Amino acid sequence: MKIYLLRLPLLDDDFVAKKNLLKFYLHTADYGLLDVNNNSQMASLLGKIMVQYIYSKQVVHDYRISPSQFFYGKSGKPYITSCLNFRFNISHTKGWVAVAVGNNDLGIDIEKLREYKPAVAKRFFHNDEYSFLTALPPYLQDVFFTRLWTSKESYVKCIGTGIANTFDKFAISITDGGVEIKGNDLPVFFKHYIYDELFISTCSMSNTFPDDIVLLTIDEMLSSAF
Repeated sequence: MKIYLLRLPLLDDDFVAKKNLLKFYLHTADYGLLDVNNNSQMASLLGKIMVQYIYSKQVVHDYRISPSQFFYGKSGKPYITSCLNFRFNISHTKGWVAVAVGNNDLGIDIEKLREYKPAVAKRFFHNDEYSFLTALPPYLQDVFFTRLWTSKESYVKCIGTGIANTFDKFAISITDGGVEIKGNDLPVFFKHYIYDELFISTCSMSNTFPDDIVLLTIDEMLSSAF
């Protein structure tokens, strides 16, 4: 597995670079609908471009995947039919996009520190997780709420079920010894990272996680494109 991070460019400073990069990778019709001021749309598109860039470097040199070659499972998990051994997953939060790639099913989720909200935890989390969070001292609740959320997201993305109607069906336990799941029959593994202001959780069917995260830049992907 490899994990890649891209910091979203500032709108004013990198406006031309973003437009050039997206114009190279997107079909004309898609490019015409692009709103570079929409950070969520930009992050989603840049995530796909990161996958295309990584695929061209790792699998088929100088091969470009068009947006039409991305397919989606029932829960919305993306995949590429031209190379089923190339598994990937995308996540984005304010200011950042992350892509995890590997040979096995995997999932990734990135978040900035989230405020612990008991009502949200009670609604979406398993009872064991809610009880665990409630018992923590207040100064730890935000951190463990964020770690639990990203772990659960990465897990459901790994197995391809999505969030809907699944989050409260299994319980994750985070200890010094690692992450364990109750209510899970699949052999999955976890690794957590903290980078800058990000909490990053990865889940995979294979226990082969990298020690380091690879940082990508718009300029690097542009230089490869042209």
